[in-house]
Amino acid sequence: MFIKQLIDLIDIFVGSLSGTTVAGVTGTSGSYSYLFTSPTAITFDPYGYMYVLDAGNARVQRWLPGGSYGITVAASAMNSPNGMQIDRLGNIAIADTSYHRIISFGITCRKYFLY
Repeated sequence: MFIKQLIDLIDIFVGSLSGTTVAGVTGTSGSYSYLFTSPTAITFDPYGYMYVLDAGNARVQRWLPGGSYGITVAASAMNSPNGMQIDRLGNIAIADTSYHRIISFGITCRKYFLY
C-alpha cells in the first residue's frame, strides 16, 4: 500500500513540473507582438481570449486561443503595473503601482440598439 501512495505522489509531482508556453518566447524578451518584457498579470474574457499585462512594454495584449502573437489593446504610460481585471462591461482595470492609480480601458466592442 505504501508503494502505491508513493507512486501516486510521484505522478503528482512529475505532472506539475511540465508546462507549455502559450504566449511569448521562452528566454527572449522584446517589444514585438509575439514577445513580452516582464509580463506581470493575465486574465481571460468570456470568449476565451487571454489578456497579458506586459509591464516592460507598458501595454496589454490580447491573445487568441492558440495564437502565435498578440494584439495590443491598451497602451499607456505605466510604472510597475502589477494586476488587472476585466469587468462585466468589458473594461479592463489595471493597478499601476508606482503611479499610485487604477486605470481603465474599454477593450471590447459593444452593440447598442437605437430605438
